[in-house]
Amino acid sequence: MSLFGDAWNQYEHGMDSGLGVLPHITSQFFVPRMVDKPQDPIVLAIEREKITTLVKRDAHSFDSRNITRARDSPVLPSLSPEVLWAKSVASGDQHSDQVVSWDVLRQSHPNRSYNTPFLTEQSSDVSASAQYQSDSFFRDVNDITNQTFSMQPLPFDLRASVVRVNELELLESLRMTVLGTSSFLHTWDPVSETFLSFGGAENLPNKLIISGKDETMSSSLLKRFLDIGTLMRRLEVFLSVLQTRRKEESATVHAFSHALSVVLVYLRDQLSRGPLSNFCIPVSSKTLSGTWLYYGDSEEIVVSLASLCQRGLGLSPSQYPRFTMKPVALLSRIYKYLDTHFRKSSSRTLVAVFAYLLTMSSKNYLQTLCRSVAYTDSNSQRAATNQPQRTAIGPLDIEDFDQASPEDDEVLFSEGDKLPSFIPRELAEALPAAQKSLKLLTAAQPSHPVLNPPVRRPFITWVWSTTDIQDLWRTGSLGEAGDIAPTIGPNSPSDLASADSNLHGCGYQSDLVGFRIFDLEPGSNGGNTFNEHSMHAALENFILSFPPVLPSITPNLSLLTNLVFSPLISHAASLSSALLSIFLDENSFLYVHDHLVLLRSHMLLTSPSFKSRLTAALFSDTDDREVVAGGGKSFTLSRQRSKSVAGVTQHGTSRWAVGLAPFLTERGTWPPGGSDLSFFLRTVIVDSQDIRSFGPDDSQQEHELGSRRIAEEAEVRLGFAIRDLASDTGRERWLNPLYIEALDFLYLDYKVPHPLDVIITPGTISKYQRIFSFLLRLVRVESAIRAAFRMTHRNVLFPTLNQSRKLLTHFRFVAHSFVATLSAYIFDVAIGGNFDAFLARVTACRLGTSSEFTDVFSVAEAHSAVLNNILSACLMRSSQRAAGDLFRGGLELILELCVMIGDLNDGRLQEYQASSALDVLFAAFREKMSTLIKVLEVLLEKGLKSSQRQELLLALQEQSDVRHAPGGVEALRHLILRLDINEWWKNLHS
Repeated sequence: MSLFGDAWNQYEHGMDSGLGVLPHITSQFFVPRMVDKPQDPIVLAIEREKITTLVKRDAHSFDSRNITRARDSPVLPSLSPEVLWAKSVASGDQHSDQVVSWDVLRQSHPNRSYNTPFLTEQSSDVSASAQYQSDSFFRDVNDITNQTFSMQPLPFDLRASVVRVNELELLESLRMTVLGTSSFLHTWDPVSETFLSFGGAENLPNKLIISGKDETMSSSLLKRFLDIGTLMRRLEVFLSVLQTRRKEESATVHAFSHALSVVLVYLRDQLSRGPLSNFCIPVSSKTLSGTWLYYGDSEEIVVSLASLCQRGLGLSPSQYPRFTMKPVALLSRIYKYLDTHFRKSSSRTLVAVFAYLLTMSSKNYLQTLCRSVAYTDSNSQRAATNQPQRTAIGPLDIEDFDQASPEDDEVLFSEGDKLPSFIPRELAEALPAAQKSLKLLTAAQPSHPVLNPPVRRPFITWVWSTTDIQDLWRTGSLGEAGDIAPTIGPNSPSDLASADSNLHGCGYQSDLVGFRIFDLEPGSNGGNTFNEHSMHAALENFILSFPPVLPSITPNLSLLTNLVFSPLISHAASLSSALLSIFLDENSFLYVHDHLVLLRSHMLLTSPSFKSRLTAALFSDTDDREVVAGGGKSFTLSRQRSKSVAGVTQHGTSRWAVGLAPFLTERGTWPPGGSDLSFFLRTVIVDSQDIRSFGPDDSQQEHELGSRRIAEEAEVRLGFAIRDLASDTGRERWLNPLYIEALDFLYLDYKVPHPLDVIITPGTISKYQRIFSFLLRLVRVESAIRAAFRMTHRNVLFPTLNQSRKLLTHFRFVAHSFVATLSAYIFDVAIGGNFDAFLARVTACRLGTSSEFTDVFSVAEAHSAVLNNILSACLMRSSQRAAGDLFRGGLELILELCVMIGDLNDGRLQEYQASSALDVLFAAFREKMSTLIKVLEVLLEKGLKSSQRQELLLALQEQSDVRHAPGGVEALRHLILRLDINEWWKNLHS
């Protein structure tokens, strides 16, 4: 209840404040009972209009001067409420409801409902007049009645100037303010980037009061218009700053700035079309409220755009965050806002605006993404392979923008880099493999159908209309329907088509077709040039065609995104499968199975012919230093030529490197060199190749052709080389032929043909070489122990020491058993079990009985894993250093035994000297073997779960034709069973 009405009630009844009884407050809104007689709404409306006109005329004549004269009167009762408020009560229906019904012309509220003492229920004119005079009026009332009355005073602030405007003046000013332009009431402050009131006292800020409204109501009504204008101006300033940094922008950021400028043009047009554009019409009590409601949707759009650009009202210019220039971050930010508005079910216009920003901003990015995996037509693919292309962003050619730095695209799509948040996870995982597959497929088979599609594949673009989404769902591809095109200009399509045909007839090359526009008549290509009107029309059509809700097949933005990128996902998978099919084609030179067999045969010594020839060239198991075991004719002749000059003289002065070919040590230097060694090793490779003849079947003949080419090129691609090892001190073990590391300087290399090097990588080749070096040590020890057997079998090395002779026989037998068991385990289990199972998996994938390998990179990973398992089975991984040292230490002790036997056989070592050395060697060997078995048991206990998985695989193997590998650490169980089947070594010290 207003205080003024309360004060007048007390004075009228002559009562104290506690004795007065206020009249009952009747309902303000009701539907009167209809009288039971015919009514004429037209006649009643005419009569009502006449009464309203008379009342308004009388009410305006009774202005605030009456209140001033009444205030000067010494008698307060002359201020009768009937005199003061009678005509204001009778003035117009201020509370008629807005329901349009059949009886709306009838007066729905009786006059008695307005007979109220509440000032706030009177007309705006009366309320404002009373407020203007309230200060002096209630001061006189307080003096006469000695009562205390109060009312909301006029806004008064010494630091501000109050400016009062009527609604017509306000609307004229807001028409400019809402567009972000200064007016006679508000001026733009570039420092704070806000609108300030203008028109009051000089050097004082202003408070704008609307006639008939208090300060709170005025600020509340003005806030929406000022917010819209402020944000529109801030966005324009932001856009101008963004466009001044053009050289720093990528194509994506520039496309965003262009799309944002189009949206601002559209919003400015929509704001200018509103009620404020027709402010000269008679102003009624509903004009301001109706205008305020009209701009609600525009405020929501502008606020969201300002938040996207980090220019919200809650921030001052000094608090603006640095706007990102990274394409990925920018596109992810736009998509996040769009998804939020979809989830909030925002207005269709607001969602359409953000969909337009995402479509236009991401177009260049998506085109570059498509080009990175050759998802284009064949013509554009050829150009994309040679050089990057510039693409169009909607109707505005990207040629108009500054060139994005070439590093952006490289970094953008490099492996491990981030992608926009809207890229589906399936595509993000397939994209790196598809990009690599594209390069490899282009090198392997440039004419592949995947690279030269018979039907044009359009770029990936966003689709929003229900028709486009349904077409994409049915066919899996979309034509140009999803593009945002400008409206056609003054030239007809037929004219433009004829102009283009004339230009094509002028002999333009494909790379120069873009310059055909310069040969047109001035103004003849106006329909294709950029102008704000065309872009504005394109955006308006886009918003009008935007669906209120997404169709049921893609009810949310996430599902729509998956649908949009589904063609690109399928294409990426086809690239990987196409490349894999080339490597699995048995008629191709790149048939990976044959190359793997070649590597296994030579670098893992599984080829009997290569292993026998290599053993004959590098090793010897004879018991006579003067006899050459194995080798070709040239080898023997060379050996015989050098024997007379070097062999005899070195017999008594140099120690015998048992197990090595005598030819390697006859020069007296280590490592050996010369052309003879290179010739022998090259002969080993050439003679070991098995080139098969052609078969009668054509398909078999094609396969033989591929295999023959692989075998022929193996002579060139395989080769021995010298490894650069450290020799700082000169006492390194590989510099002494007596040690087991004597042949570590020699390794076998394989030049992998491109693009097969994606599967047989340099990393895997290094693993092959590590295994090859270990196998050379093992073959050396095998040759040495056989030579030791022959020496002890022919000669009695301990004729007087019976115990030493028995120990030597026992040690020789144990050592030979250990070497034979180890050799069988490595070639049968570690290499054969793992590698043969891998080859079976490759064959099953080629035959289509297995889908384990989806691309060449999965094959490469499996290939590397197989070699890791072989290294683990041979105890050559860094995590197995302790067990590996024991494992190789046993082989070193056996080689020392063989060298000692050679010294005894040559007479360099006496019987009593060898006896003590033999005891030490056997004790050390027994200790190492016992410790090795215990360490292997510990390794197997740690890998117990892996063993259980291996048992499950073995169980599945019995039910399947696919061969499973024994694994890495799991294979050590086979080694323990072979070495210590009765647990003698394990219980040696117990």
